[in-house]
Amino acid sequence: MLKPVIDSLDQVLPDLRQHYVSDGDTFVLQLDGDPHGFVSRSAHAETVNKVAEFRDHNIELEQALVKSKDALQRFESIDPDAARNALAQVQELGKKGIRKSADVDTAVSSALQNFKATELEPLRKLLTEEREAREQADQQVAQAALKGAVLTAFRAAGGQDAALDFVVNRAKDVFSVDGDTLVAKPGQYSTDSPGDPLGLPEWMATQTKDISFAFGSSNGAGARHGDGLGTTVAAGVKILKNPTPLELGANAKDIRAGRAVIMND
Repeated sequence: MLKPVIDSLDQVLPDLRQHYVSDGDTFVLQLDGDPHGFVSRSAHAETVNKVAEFRDHNIELEQALVKSKDALQRFESIDPDAARNALAQVQELGKKGIRKSADVDTAVSSALQNFKATELEPLRKLLTEEREAREQADQQVAQAALKGAVLTAFRAAGGQDAALDFVVNRAKDVFSVDGDTLVAKPGQYSTDSPGDPLGLPEWMATQTKDISFAFGSSNGAGARHGDGLGTTVAAGVKILKNPTPLELGANAKDIRAGRAVIMND
């Protein structure tokens, strides 16, 4: 059997030595074509290199497969469709400026501020205006009720129409309206029934003494009554024609002393 490589020509028969050529320290068999089953050194080396390359590549594939399995186990509970929908929603939020959790707080705060400015504040202003208008209307109703009650008692006591507003303003310091009832303010008590609140009839009776000029005919000579009849006013007596409540108050002492008289048309 021929050896492909020998160290010395003495290792083969003389008639076969012609088929060997020197290759460094060895002799290599040279034939026309390769015998069946013969593999050259270069072909062998190439095959060995390919085998090593395939082995290394298979190792890399095995390692990649292990990593893929680990990654797959981490995401095996995730629904792919749900994940795609979530990513789509994240992209939509990104278009609206929401890219991190802090952006959500900013967006909510901005929305609340906008709602407060465009909806809440106008509504609060409207409610305030409505409450103020209602309170004003209630106050006007209460003042009208007070004036009506004082007017009835004032006329019954012989009060002069020109002094009505003057007397009503005095009554406002003493009385207020609670619902439909005229009541004395705190600290206003009856002298006829100590401990009881002051009543309008008692207060009106006191007014006929305190501001007598506002009731009946004047004390001055020749005072003219509402029917247009009367005598000549004495010299030096001041005539208050259709006096206002302010004029009545300013001339109260003169009216009591007879130095002024009231004349109404």
